[in-house]
Amino acid sequence: MPKSNILLIYSILLLSAASLYAIQNTQSTDIDAAKSISRVFEKVAETISPSLVTIQSKQEVLVRRRNGVRPRDINLGLGSGLIISDNGYIVTNAHVIEQADEIAVSLSNGETINAEIIGTDPKTDIALIKIEQKDLVAANLGDSDQVRVGQFVIGAGNPFGLSASITSGIVSAKGRSNVGIADYEDFIQTDASINQGNSGGPLVNLDAEVIGINTAMLGRNGNIGIGFAIPINLVKDIVSDLIDDGEVTRGFLGVRINEVTEEYAAQMNVDFGIFVSNVNEDSPAMLSGIKAGDIITHLNGNPAIELAKFRLEIAAFRPSEEVALTIVRGDQTIEITVKLGSL
Repeated sequence: MPKSNILLIYSILLLSAASLYAIQNTQSTDIDAAKSISRVFEKVAETISPSLVTIQSKQEVLVRRRNGVRPRDINLGLGSGLIISDNGYIVTNAHVIEQADEIAVSLSNGETINAEIIGTDPKTDIALIKIEQKDLVAANLGDSDQVRVGQFVIGAGNPFGLSASITSGIVSAKGRSNVGIADYEDFIQTDASINQGNSGGPLVNLDAEVIGINTAMLGRNGNIGIGFAIPINLVKDIVSDLIDDGEVTRGFLGVRINEVTEEYAAQMNVDFGIFVSNVNEDSPAMLSGIKAGDIITHLNGNPAIELAKFRLEIAAFRPSEEVALTIVRGDQTIEITVKLGSL
């Protein structure tokens, strides 16, 4: 065989061996990367599971029988909850315990304990309950302001009574509102499955930090990849009020507001703002001089752009606190200070 052919065959064999090695090495790297991600998810599940609880709520009703009327307990359903302190505070959704006369909490160790209601806030769908138990494993609450669209998240809860079930997905959107779930909406949207019974469970990042409390899914006939969680920073504020006062007090402005249309914005020569369509009689807004037709462009110097966010920001202030509003009225820009009322 000519020497040139031998060299050609040798070169082909070398290239084939190198290619095979590269393929095997790439496959090995991909598998190692997948295993590494898997271990992260496993660690998060292991960390959050002891803080998950199943909540069963019951209501006592009177049932008429032949020998008279007798009380009878009916199950209102199952939900999830999250232990947030080692001395027994548990956060869940308000709708999970709505109308409940008795609440039973099942811990991860199988123990079931009756709980008392500390307070509920239907406007955000948050409730706080408490069990008399010490040395519980409290979840690590994160910072929902640091959440980024596209990041991996894990949903945890007890769907259909199946304890400590874990799903995964990504953050699909932030600041989602106008979905008809609660009065005050600023949801984290996720494609992690939030099934029936997941309500009240946590949405967790890969550091095992709770970034939200799952509240609802979109779609009546099962999960369609659109679920919503209440940001944990909002939950912290609600829980603090419920522990201190048993209820949530919010700042009240006393106006009906709408988004500014492009046409009206152009007419008023503004780029953004909140349109005041009506001012309540004797409200803080009226007493401060705000009028229907005004455009609120700034709250305490910060741009007022999104309707839902503006409502949340006003509500976050305490009654009697003062806020500074920048108002566009006709060709005038006016600074108005409002002493908020109570909602």
